[in-house]
Amino acid sequence: MDKYIGKLLGGRYEIIDVVGVGGMAVVYRARCHVLNRYVAVKVLKDEYARDPEIRKRFSIESQAVAKLSHHNIVSVYDVGNDNGTDYIVMELIEGVTLKEYLQKKGHLSWQEAVFFAEQICRALVHAHSRGIIHQDIKPQNVIILRDGTAKLTDFGIASFATTQETRVVQEAIGSVHYISPEQAKGSKIDYRTDIYSLGVVLYEMLTGKLPFEGETALQVVMQHLNAVPLSPSEVLPGIPQGLDEIVMHAMCANISRRYASAEELYADLERVKNNAAAHFDYAGAADESGETQVIGREVQRAARRTAAQEHGGRAPAPRRETAVEVREPETFFDRLAERPGLAAGIAVAVVAVITLVVVGILMFTGGNNEEKLVIPSLIGRNIDEVMADTELTGQFTIKEADERKESDRPVGEILEQTPEEEEKAVKGTIITVTVSAGGDHVKDTYKVVDFKGKTLDYVKAALDSHGIVLESVEEFSDDVEAGQVIRTDPEAGAELEKGAKLTIYLSKGKEKKQSAVPSLIGLTQSAAEKKLTERGFVLGSVDAVENSAAVGTVVWQSVAADTKAEQGTAVNIQVSKGKSQPKPEEPDSGDEPGGNEPPAPAQGSATIPVTLPGNTDMAHVVISVDGVVQHDETHDTALGSIAISVTGTAGEHEVTVSVDGSSTTQTYTFS
Repeated sequence: MDKYIGKLLGGRYEIIDVVGVGGMAVVYRARCHVLNRYVAVKVLKDEYARDPEIRKRFSIESQAVAKLSHHNIVSVYDVGNDNGTDYIVMELIEGVTLKEYLQKKGHLSWQEAVFFAEQICRALVHAHSRGIIHQDIKPQNVIILRDGTAKLTDFGIASFATTQETRVVQEAIGSVHYISPEQAKGSKIDYRTDIYSLGVVLYEMLTGKLPFEGETALQVVMQHLNAVPLSPSEVLPGIPQGLDEIVMHAMCANISRRYASAEELYADLERVKNNAAAHFDYAGAADESGETQVIGREVQRAARRTAAQEHGGRAPAPRRETAVEVREPETFFDRLAERPGLAAGIAVAVVAVITLVVVGILMFTGGNNEEKLVIPSLIGRNIDEVMADTELTGQFTIKEADERKESDRPVGEILEQTPEEEEKAVKGTIITVTVSAGGDHVKDTYKVVDFKGKTLDYVKAALDSHGIVLESVEEFSDDVEAGQVIRTDPEAGAELEKGAKLTIYLSKGKEKKQSAVPSLIGLTQSAAEKKLTERGFVLGSVDAVENSAAVGTVVWQSVAADTKAEQGTAVNIQVSKGKSQPKPEEPDSGDEPGGNEPPAPAQGSATIPVTLPGNTDMAHVVISVDGVVQHDETHDTALGSIAISVTGTAGEHEVTVSVDGSSTTQTYTFS
């Protein structure tokens, strides 16, 4: 008899019987004595309860699901520990798994498949909005209730997007038919991993068959990486073309060409549901990157174990021609799977050849064309946080050493790295890190890491689980961008007890100094530019205008002299090009009618400089000559200043300039 049956956990949950067994835990039906209702209680199996890493993952699941509250996700009521027994209390669901439902019906109509897929989609939209990636979407983890409601369950390997693990855990091999290519390769994952797996589930619902099958788990993984399945309608005619396109787009091996979000997938499902003739014209699912795919180390190991178990436990499954292979015929991989020594030899040979080629290229080119990057310090950081740091993983390849090392540091903390910090290397360089496995005398302290260049949100997320009090101080910095960390107190490497304070100094950017703008009137252009530079300003636009002042001298500046302005401000000027000479009047011959009339007065013009305000986007400018409006327009203040030409009889005129209702009047000579 199960040792938990009849036991009272947490003083309130009476265990009644077993309702399910998973990879790490057993699910019991229990009665809550406080609320007098039946619940499901998930308890870690004994063989895992003593493993601190597994207990940590079990805790992650409880944290993940406890953050979620959605009609299509199994609810979590409580989390607890009873004398070393970790458990999660969830709603008790009476239903069957989608896998069981499929096995009973063979395949679903396309309408019913869309009905269930949309519900799973809604669950993913909610989970992803909370920063949680499920990582194990499969029919076994979807419960169908009697009323047709689908509920997503088992977040056993779920991860938070901010600290997600890029290493595939062994349990994922049990879901090898639904695994995404990036999971198989051990690459960094994001929300689109769940979309790929949902695409496989939708494929299975529509056809009653899996897109990829093989005699071993390794063969299935290789197909996820290198093959394109037949479209659903090729397997089972009658499926709308739009659904074909949705499934193949969701299952695109190239993650950048897959649906970007569950919302997008849901929108397309809605279109097909309402219009079976809908088309989307998505590109094919083949990965055209041309890159050789390398399976992640954890997947390889677990696949080999699973393959051995499958080989010894049952007869090989019949092969189906459901995929177009990109590589050599599958028998080549079969031979490698059966002869690991041969596979290892080939791998060593390939690595050796690649190394020789790379070395040859570097010798030929000198290897100096790529920009060198400074290796950052990773010591003291948590391996999961490092793997989730997209800025870091976009520059370097982080590789964990084969064995973790016992130490007095917490599990997952990086102890050593090669190459060391401050060394220079090209983009993509592999940084090998040695990670702590913990030990008998683990210090319950936090080792400060190098946060220089990180944001406040990043620091908060990194310290969230360490019990450190964070204080931030802002100051100016010429070297560090605004909003980024300049330094910390204490510095990186210091160990802090829980409750200790860490002060981070955040950059406000460069301090904006002000100076008085010099007077430029009467100076030459070069002299004006020199004077501006001495005060920290720059010369802006230079316009030549007619003026009685000496040719080449400044007659106007956009920022008035002695005005305080930020250094670096551009000051526009106008320089005189002299006055144009009026054309001599032709003598009146008196032969034409009206020849005795007095000559018409000579016409002139003047250029009126207008300084635009800096506190608005647009300014309304009105210019009147002797009370007559000649200019009435709205201008973009980003110009700083404008010059408007007005006309009139030669001589002096009163010119009124109004900018947003503020007027000034000045006498100008029209010539």
